[in-house]
Amino acid sequence: MAEMLQGKNKVLLFRLLNESTNEAAKLVFQTEHTFSYSRALDRIITKDGTIVKVGELESEVSIEAIQSKDDPVREMLESAVKKGEKIELWEVTVDESLKEGDKYPAVYAQGYLDSWESAANAEEQATVSSNFIVELEPQVGMATLTTEQEEAVQYVFQDTVVEEGSVNE
Repeated sequence: MAEMLQGKNKVLLFRLLNESTNEAAKLVFQTEHTFSYSRALDRIITKDGTIVKVGELESEVSIEAIQSKDDPVREMLESAVKKGEKIELWEVTVDESLKEGDKYPAVYAQGYLDSWESAANAEEQATVSSNFIVELEPQVGMATLTTEQEEAVQYVFQDTVVEEGSVNE
């Protein structure tokens, strides 16, 4: 029987391409993102009927989040759009039923942010939105999340007592 995939289980991680020795990190308080693919199709009318000329694949990711008071990933992304720096992006599906070993299904892409908006409504939380333009074609695979990355997605159960060698130490 088919099961629904929850949107909250798909998270984005980012890293500057020129900092590939660092681990990717999650933008905190992500509220929504849309990974879209499009392709221009030109209709050419001939005497024999219509034929279609297929254009190149174009991909982008729209991103929305509530601003955190102190999020180094938000600061890195804002700086990257200002400086025109290339970014790596992972859309990771953090769903235990889809996990294989220590890896989760993911889409990987490289590209640039073409916009950065910081909205401050008097009655709501301050938000950020951006648009990531994918260069070339996104790649599908499996991504490993560190313990810290998994905890950033959802904190892990902690026992009421501290045992030797536990993560609470």
